[in-house]
Amino acid sequence: MTTDLHADEITTGLSDFDALAGPIPRGHVTVAAARSSAGTTAFVLSVARHNDEAGRQVVLATFESGTDTLMGNLVSATTSVNTDRPLSINKGRRIRIQRVRTTIEQSQLLLWSSQLKAGPWSVKDLFERLAIKPGLDLVIVDGYGLASYDEPSQGATFAALQRIARERNTAVLVTAYLTPHNGTSETDLPTLAELSELDHPVAEAETVMILHRPDREGTVQQRRGEVDLIAVRGWEGTGSTTVRFEPEYHRFVDLPNT
Repeated sequence: MTTDLHADEITTGLSDFDALAGPIPRGHVTVAAARSSAGTTAFVLSVARHNDEAGRQVVLATFESGTDTLMGNLVSATTSVNTDRPLSINKGRRIRIQRVRTTIEQSQLLLWSSQLKAGPWSVKDLFERLAIKPGLDLVIVDGYGLASYDEPSQGATFAALQRIARERNTAVLVTAYLTPHNGTSETDLPTLAELSELDHPVAEAETVMILHRPDREGTVQQRRGEVDLIAVRGWEGTGSTTVRFEPEYHRFVDLPNT
C-alpha cells in the first residue's frame, strides 16, 4: 500500500495533472466528459486504483459493464498483463494475476454494476448501498447518462450525487459523453455544448474536466496514444496536460519525463 503526504486529498494519480489542477475536491461532483473512445472508463479505473492503493474508501459504479469486467481491467492495469488475450498468458503471469486479484478483493474498493439491478432507475440501489457504507472518500459513477435513465424527475440523479458529496464530504467523480456536432474534426477540442440530453444536467457541476483524444480515429499519428486532460473549471488551477492511454491495459499513465 502506498502512502500520501496529504492523506485527505483525493487525486487522480496522474502527477502532471495533479500538479496543475490540484486534488479532486470533496463535497462536490466532478465531471470527466469526453467523446466516445477517449478512454473515460480507463481514466476512472486509474483514479480508483490509485486511491484504493493509497488506502482510501472508494466505490466504483459502472453502467457500462459488469463487475467481473471491471475486476479484469483493474488486474490488467496493475499487472501490465493483457487479460483480454487469455491464451497468451503463461503460468507466471497467471500467478501474478491471482495475487493482484486477491489483493484487490481484500481491499476497501467496492465494485458495483447496474447489470444485476433490475427495475427502473437502477442507480437507486447504488444510493442505498452508499447510505450504509461509512467513511467514503471517493464515489465514481461511470456512465452518467445511463445512470439517470428512468429517473423519477429530471436532474434527480445529479441532485442525489450532489447531496452525497455535500453531506458526507466525499469526492464524487462521474463520466459523461460528448457527441461532436456535424463537421467537427476529431482534432477540434470538445466542449460541454456537446453533452447529450441525458448527460446535460452535469453541465451544472462545479468542477469539470474534459478528456480529448486527438487520434481516436487513427488520423493524427503524431498524437497516437495521447490524451489531453483539460481542467475546465472548479480546480485549483486550470489548463491542460497530456497523458498516455494504454487501452490494452485499461489504464492512463504519465508521459515519460524528458
